Amino acid sequence: MEEPVPWFPIWGFEHDPTESIEENLATFIQTRPSDRWGLIRDGVIASDRHAWAAWSMLRRLESRGDCIARNPDTEFLRIISGTGQIAEAIRRSGLSEGEGKTWLFFLPVDGTGSPLNEEGVSTEIYNEHSDRAIHMIRSIGGELLPIRPVPSQSGLDKIRMTEYDGSNLSLEEAFLLHLSNSIIN
Repeated sequence: MEEPVPWFPIWGFEHDPTESIEENLATFIQTRPSDRWGLIRDGVIASDRHAWAAWSMLRRLESRGDCIARNPDTEFLRIISGTGQIAEAIRRSGLSEGEGKTWLFFLPVDGTGSPLNEEGVSTEIYNEHSDRAIHMIRSIGGELLPIRPVPSQSGLDKIRMTEYDGSNLSLEEAFLLHLSNSIIN
């Protein structure tokens, strides 16, 4: 049996799907304290394990100076999307017109390596940033939802995971496999 994974610092929220993405993004960028905070499309993060795996890849790329994107939030989108192209990553994982659910994420900086070690990650990473996350969600007219990321076929479709046939992999495993494409491509 797999060990439970600590919550990744990600918060789901609902907002008016008719509002302008550009206006919401501009407000968000002015409100966020750093580019370690970002917004991501609903469904493209499958689970806390998936988010931590993408974060771990991001931290390795940052430590080697090998990021393609200028900002960590954009690099995280690129990794989640399984592509080497920034524009394609934004198409796959960035906000989309007409969608009323979005996720806010925070990318911790940890100098000791992956938080998924034997001791696990303290939930304090999530808890320490929750008040700020709720403030940012409200600043763009959103309302926090009591949800966590779950894998779905529609999420795989959004990131264009075409190899999944459902026979040998769980949905979460398919998302995890897709992460490797961001490095290979």
